[in-house]
Amino acid sequence: MTPVRIALIYLALASLWILLSDRVLYWLVAADSTSFLFWQTTKGWLFVIASSVIIYLLAYRLNWALSRQLDLKRRHLSLVRRKAYTDYLTGLPNRRFGLRVMRRLLGQAERSGKGFCVILVDLDDFKQVNDSLGHRAGDQLIVALAERLKAQLGPGEHLVRQGGDEFLMMCAGTESRHRVAARAGALLETLTEPVTLDGMELTVTASAGVACYPDDGQQLLGLMRSVDLALHHSKKYKHCFNFYQPEMATSLQHRFDLQQKLREALEEDGLEVFFQPVYEPVEGRCTGSEALVRWRTAEGFISPADFIPVAEQSGQIRKLGMMVLRKAFSRTVELIRESGQPLTISVNVSPKQFVHGYIVTDLQQALHESGIDPQCVILEITEGVLLNNVIEAAEVLNQLTDLGVAISMDDFGQGYSSLSYLRQHPFSYLKIDRSFVQGMDQSRQDRALVEASVAMAQALNLKVVAEGVETQTQSLALEGLGVDYLQGFWLARPMPGDEYRTLVLQQTVNA
Repeated sequence: MTPVRIALIYLALASLWILLSDRVLYWLVAADSTSFLFWQTTKGWLFVIASSVIIYLLAYRLNWALSRQLDLKRRHLSLVRRKAYTDYLTGLPNRRFGLRVMRRLLGQAERSGKGFCVILVDLDDFKQVNDSLGHRAGDQLIVALAERLKAQLGPGEHLVRQGGDEFLMMCAGTESRHRVAARAGALLETLTEPVTLDGMELTVTASAGVACYPDDGQQLLGLMRSVDLALHHSKKYKHCFNFYQPEMATSLQHRFDLQQKLREALEEDGLEVFFQPVYEPVEGRCTGSEALVRWRTAEGFISPADFIPVAEQSGQIRKLGMMVLRKAFSRTVELIRESGQPLTISVNVSPKQFVHGYIVTDLQQALHESGIDPQCVILEITEGVLLNNVIEAAEVLNQLTDLGVAISMDDFGQGYSSLSYLRQHPFSYLKIDRSFVQGMDQSRQDRALVEASVAMAQALNLKVVAEGVETQTQSLALEGLGVDYLQGFWLARPMPGDEYRTLVLQQTVNA
């Protein structure tokens, strides 16, 4: 009932009481003025007392209702605040709360002159846990590891879940880097202890970055940027921690600049495809080439070892790979027509190009645009393609072979499961890693490995390509082992398309 309605009801009842009571008194004791005055006064006091009681009851009820409403609002506000500053999965404080704590620590450190450190911990290859065991198992793992980290908290330390599989620990009043290093190492070792999920024992590793106030940042954003960079550096090697170093920021800026320049180069067709000839050893005849991408700038060539990882991480590898396919195929088709010789073209494929089977679609388009015979095409892949997702990679490899192209295992000998992959997947070529070929002259072990690799490939009916041939001795030794094809600086260096054309046409004339 609204206050206005209550007031109107009270006014009506009071008016009726006055009118009716006055009439009754006048009718009963009007003749006796003394009695009339007494009852008139008594009636007035009864009205005042009754009104006071009613007002008290109404005020009490209103106060009770307001108190209850305020309590509900306080509880709701407390719940909202808890949800806003608490991670829903682990129950730990979340990133928002962590930023508040860090601001407070920054203020205390500035006033006291004492430093503090932050340790950012990230699980290694956590995505594989989600992909292989499911997100439920991933959540259970996060909860179990959060409990471990929480149990490790000491005086003056705060732990928050930064998000995903990242945890941030803030250690107040810490000035000794030696102590912080020991703390970070202990945290990583704690996380590596096996975790039991649904009866299955699982072991994971973690990496960490460490940044300290005031050396690595005197403001919140600067300190967080420093610890992020330190973690990024650690993730390259995994299961380790690194303190922030100014060189990390320089390296990241260089990487960012390279990424932007690479994007521009791809848009403006600023990258070239070089060709390194592949020879048949018995007749010494060039039978094809390997396409190698080169980036020429005003300052000189940028190494593929620098820009290929940038292309993979920035998502530009598909566009780069498509450019290589188009240029390599079109040049090869022209040479086959001019020379009348059957030539093969080998193209390296990044594991990132296998994601969602993009390589199949891109290869189909490049084959269609160039008109090249698929039997002239060899795709070179490394174990990295198969390690990420064996089932999906196997399906993609089968789709590629259905298109008529050949598949080559590149850098054979560097990995740990190459033999099983050769047996399980449709490979036609095996390419022996250059490190073993170049060691044949001095190392009996390398020579034995090459001999074993060749024998194994021949037993599996695979053609063998030896790369990195740099001496005549290596060439003769490989020829004696029955290697099918040779490639290396001793025979020919990577060259632009025009030089490769001249080499092939000269070979045609000499033939």
